Amino acid sequence: MINSIQDYLNRASLTESKTKSLDSLRASTTNAEFRNQLESAINEKISGKVASSEITRPVNIKEEIKADPYRKKIFDASVEFESIFVNMMLKEMRKSVGKSGLISGGHAEEIFEDLLYDEYSKEISKNSSLGIAEQVYESLTRNLPLVDKKA
Repeated sequence: MINSIQDYLNRASLTESKTKSLDSLRASTTNAEFRNQLESAINEKISGKVASSEITRPVNIKEEIKADPYRKKIFDASVEFESIFVNMMLKEMRKSVGKSGLISGGHAEEIFEDLLYDEYSKEISKNSSLGIAEQVYESLTRNLPLVDKKA
């Protein structure tokens, strides 16, 4: 049990020191150099000691889509995907609510509800409240080269 506690403490100290050293490394290098140094630091110090889910690439999506029109299109497609997903989710939620026969709008109400939920899903996606678009964008651009902000 002592070994597992010590191992946990080692992991905790690695994650705390990792953020401090990465910030200082980021300030002194360009994007390509930073990425290479980050990969070597991960391989040397962190590999096998910290879960891979804790290791993330520093990404600022707003800066990337301003600098690269191709990434802007990818992000727009990601937002549209999130909108479609939210729309499907809202439709399924609406189906779970029973309708009473007392006040029924008929066919016109169904059309209006569809349009209303379409707008709800677009607004939810635009406001980035769920984060699905960001995750889709990151997974689609993971293998693309880093954006050069000087160009």
